[in-house]
Amino acid sequence: MSFFSYLRVEISRIFKSKTTWLFIVLTMATPLVGLTIFKPNNVETAATQMILNPVLTGTIGGAILFALFTLFELNRVNKYGVSMLTDAIASPMVLYIAKISAIFTVSIVTIFLTILMYLPYTFINMESFFNAKLYICAYLIYMLPSMWIGSLFAAIFYKISNRLDISFVFLAACVLFSFSDFLTEDFILRWINPNIPVFSDGFGNYKVLLTGLYNRLFWIIFLVGIWVISLLFTRKYEEGIWGSLQHNIKKYHLPILAIGLIILSINIYFKQPFYNNAPPEVDWDAIRNTGLELKFKSVTAEVTPNFSKNTMYGKIRYVVTNPIPSVEKRLIINSGYKLYSATIDGEDIEYMELPDEQFVLKHYQFNIPSGTDMVLEIEYGGYPKNWGAYKTSLGGSEISPKNIELRTHALIPSLGVYGSTVDVSVVLPDTFTLLSLDGNIQDIVDNNDGTKTWTLRNSYDSFDIFASDYNCKSIVADEMTAEFYFHENFTELLEENDVEEVLTDVFNYCTEHFGPLNYLKNKNLILIQTSAFNFGGGATDGISNMSETSFSIYSLTDPIKGAVGKEILAHEIIHQWWGLNRMIWEDPDTPEWTSEGLTVYSTYRLYKEKYGEEYGQKHYVDQWESAVKEMERNFYHRHLEYLDIMPENFAAYLRVRELEIKKYCLMPLKIHKAAKLIGGEEAMDEVLSKLSSSNQYEQLTFQEFLDACGLTKEVLEIEKDF
Repeated sequence: MSFFSYLRVEISRIFKSKTTWLFIVLTMATPLVGLTIFKPNNVETAATQMILNPVLTGTIGGAILFALFTLFELNRVNKYGVSMLTDAIASPMVLYIAKISAIFTVSIVTIFLTILMYLPYTFINMESFFNAKLYICAYLIYMLPSMWIGSLFAAIFYKISNRLDISFVFLAACVLFSFSDFLTEDFILRWINPNIPVFSDGFGNYKVLLTGLYNRLFWIIFLVGIWVISLLFTRKYEEGIWGSLQHNIKKYHLPILAIGLIILSINIYFKQPFYNNAPPEVDWDAIRNTGLELKFKSVTAEVTPNFSKNTMYGKIRYVVTNPIPSVEKRLIINSGYKLYSATIDGEDIEYMELPDEQFVLKHYQFNIPSGTDMVLEIEYGGYPKNWGAYKTSLGGSEISPKNIELRTHALIPSLGVYGSTVDVSVVLPDTFTLLSLDGNIQDIVDNNDGTKTWTLRNSYDSFDIFASDYNCKSIVADEMTAEFYFHENFTELLEENDVEEVLTDVFNYCTEHFGPLNYLKNKNLILIQTSAFNFGGGATDGISNMSETSFSIYSLTDPIKGAVGKEILAHEIIHQWWGLNRMIWEDPDTPEWTSEGLTVYSTYRLYKEKYGEEYGQKHYVDQWESAVKEMERNFYHRHLEYLDIMPENFAAYLRVRELEIKKYCLMPLKIHKAAKLIGGEEAMDEVLSKLSSSNQYEQLTFQEFLDACGLTKEVLEIEKDF
């Protein structure tokens, strides 16, 4: 019989087994755990809650279950003592490979049944945010290979030891090792718990899926190599482990194939294109020291992203004067880019890539001769890398069909002459809107080929840009003009929560009570929604960016932030005053003092003024008091020592929940109490107005707030009131 004949027989046998279907059903049930009990990621996007969490639990559960299933199947022959009969009929190695192939077939059937099983529930609950491609790819990239990897681990250990108990011990050790601190910071080495920090609802998930695919590719190639080596331990003629090895090693093609696969996997590991090797400590002086300064007459650049390869190509042109005979100059560029050419007045010049990298940057070195109004042209491009010190964040620069985000010389290089400005032209799909934190977009030209050219003039030579399928809401409130750019996927959700009314209410109320936003500097406010991979937000001169997590369907239904969606949306906008306009110092000794406390309190005041005292009391103050009472009554809050002996996931949940209550409920209660003690809400408005407008570039401490109120920490203790 041929191998395929044995394979057909094995597949037929394995699917007739009740044990097989038990493992299939158990594996299919594991994503349900991620939807209900165990939520490994709490980021508030629909894709994270409805796709990421079930997939990640399915990945962990599927790997363990299929590893056990593999051990069960491989031990079947030894358990019933029929190896002598089967070995007489066919080659043990051929039968073994057929059995492993049948197990892999079971995994493929399992994953397709799992995809079909959860599809209706996921589609209904995600509503307009459902992305079929992301849903299918997540299961195929993470969960399915995880079952293969688990099976390979089990098969390797069993083939070498020929013992069920030893195989189980080594398998358990590999599972535990994957969760260890040694591997958690390396996205490639995490086999059973792949690095998936978040899934985006609108801006694409290209990078997280690609790194996941890269991780799976490494492990499958590496383990197949080890598995091929384990074939050499196939027992022959009842000779035992070493006798069988001596016999099988004569099949030279097996060790050669194994070594080749292992070398390939090692090459994949060290040649990963996503992160550089820069150290966690940054020598900013070394970065800025690019050589003697030159005089620039003009600097222009043209940038064209390649969406099929997720790379970019750029050309920058300097008109430069150098009065010195020769200048050694360094060019700052993103770590993932290459210089394709460098010319002065059309003549090629020699350049050298320097080995040391800092942050997300590297240097090229070349000499510039003396001359007036010389034309220095540099061509560059590639895939933008991110900082190797943070290999699990997946944030930073990105080029994908859904989103472009280019930061810190990932758009254009720099010669380190920071007094100069540059005009940059960027070619994008005509559905994209380009937004820049530098804010100098002046020209937009339709190329009549499905693209538009956006030109930014008089910009700095280092700035950030965002581009995606943006919609815009523009409002005028209290003599302030604000433009809110959000991804088109969020249009329906934000319209349901009347984003225009919310923006108007927030700007009118906060400007009147706390004063204008200082960081605007007489400019219009531009709000930019960015990808979920940019956790939090930031502000520059007149421009603020906020992660999509602030406006997700889950965030806008979180009762701890507000009564209804529009009030939670108002909460996120009020962060322009508390957290962006005036940064908050998060004191470890007072964990409840964050930007959330002042923001929740301000949201309460806004809607109390709009809907009345009773509304504010019922939907805010009463809710705060109820949550704090719940916390105070909690056994683990009163006996923190027991958290150290609880399961890590449960203890982490309790700590996160308590911190949320302290930030969103306890601190607003303290501010509410402070207002009563200093003479009422008008007096508190005076305090907050002074704090908002003063010392803008210094972080606001809890002690500064107390001093402004003339109070102490002890006076504001709330816990004793309950």
